[in-house]
This record gives sequence, structure tokens and C-alpha cells, in this order.
Amino acid sequence: MSPREENQITRRRALGTSLGAAGAAVLATTQARAAGRTGRPLQGRRVLVAIGEFSEGMETYYMVYRLIEEGIEPVVAAVEKRPVQMVVHDFDPQYSNYTEKLGYVIPADVAYKDVDPTKFDGLVIPGGRGPEEIRQDKTVLGIVGYFMDKKLPLGAMCHGPQVIYAARPVKGRRIAAYHGIRADVELAGAEFVDEPVTVDGALVTSRGWPDLPYFMPKFLEVLGKSSG
Repeated sequence: MSPREENQITRRRALGTSLGAAGAAVLATTQARAAGRTGRPLQGRRVLVAIGEFSEGMETYYMVYRLIEEGIEPVVAAVEKRPVQMVVHDFDPQYSNYTEKLGYVIPADVAYKDVDPTKFDGLVIPGGRGPEEIRQDKTVLGIVGYFMDKKLPLGAMCHGPQVIYAARPVKGRRIAAYHGIRADVELAGAEFVDEPVTVDGALVTSRGWPDLPYFMPKFLEVLGKSSG
């Protein structure tokens, strides 16, 4: 490797570390400001945000920030309590599939092994490649299963439903998801819904990040109706 290439890699790592630290600082500041606001019906609720390595960045941060704006405490969970690399999934007409590049880093607040699901009012699962990872974790499946069994607010977007049908049977449920996993959804016995958002009881699902403005209002609505 040439000195120039080594320098580029070093600078890239330094920048990544810097952005990760900056993201954590912004997140903490936003939460502090939101905590001081009043007059919001969902103030004080807690929602678990279940991610894995390479979860979709826009979906993750959008969910986190919208929760904060409503006075809700988002708690980001991952396999380990550490900064987690996210990705950007986009669409380019010259390719038949979505593209992927590295995105922001987000700090995980808690490891799955330390999560007590009874302490949360809801759960959201962003898409990306994170769901493929965490659906292999029995602890994660137990957490998701708890919300499904108790009929508590549960939101999943894009590839997020992979975790849902890995955790519990979904026969007869209506699920919106990224079209690439339509066969999986249908083989699991659910009805695939090609709409921006669908609500089936306490389960709120959506196709991907372009549907975020439709997904989050519905999830917040379901959360508001829940007794917690």
C-alpha cells in the first residue's frame, strides 16, 4: 500500500470517529432540549430502537429524532453497547437493485442482553441489513416476541419485518415491507401490502425510508392509544 493510500485510510477513519462523536453529542443535546418541553401527550414514554450492524441510517435517525420531538425517550439497542455503523440504501436507475454506501454512526445505549422489555412502551425496527443480523439473536427474538405477545406497539420498516416473522408466527397478519422480501413475508403466511404504511392491531409496518412521513405518524398514533 502506498503512503498516499495509507494517509487516505487514516483520514477516513479519523473523520468517521469524529462524525460518530458529533452524532452522539447532537443526540444528547436534542434529548436534553426535548426533555424541557411540555404539553405533549406522549411525554415520558420509552421506545426501544432495535438495530444491528449496517441498519439503514436515515430510517434509524428519523425514528430516533421523531420520538425525541414527541417527548419520548428513544433507547437504541444493539448486540453490543458501542458505536454502530449504519448504511445508506438508495436507488439508481442504472442498477436493478438498491445501492449501499457507509452512512453515519450511532451510539447504542444498551446491549440486547441487558434489555428489559417490560420497561418500554413500544419498539421500532429500522431496515437495512441490520435485521438480517439481529434476527439470528435469540435474545432479540425474545424481546420482539414479548411485544407481539403483549400486543404492544411494534413498528418495522423495509427489511425490519424479517425480525418479526423470525420471532413469532405471522399467519394472517398484514405486513408492508421492502418488495425484495415479499416472498419471505408470504411464505411466512402473512399478506404482503404494497402501501406506504399498514396498521394491523399494534403492528405498524412500511416499505422503506421514502415512507417515513407516513410510518411515524401511524406508529405514534398506535403508541398513543396503548396503555403502555
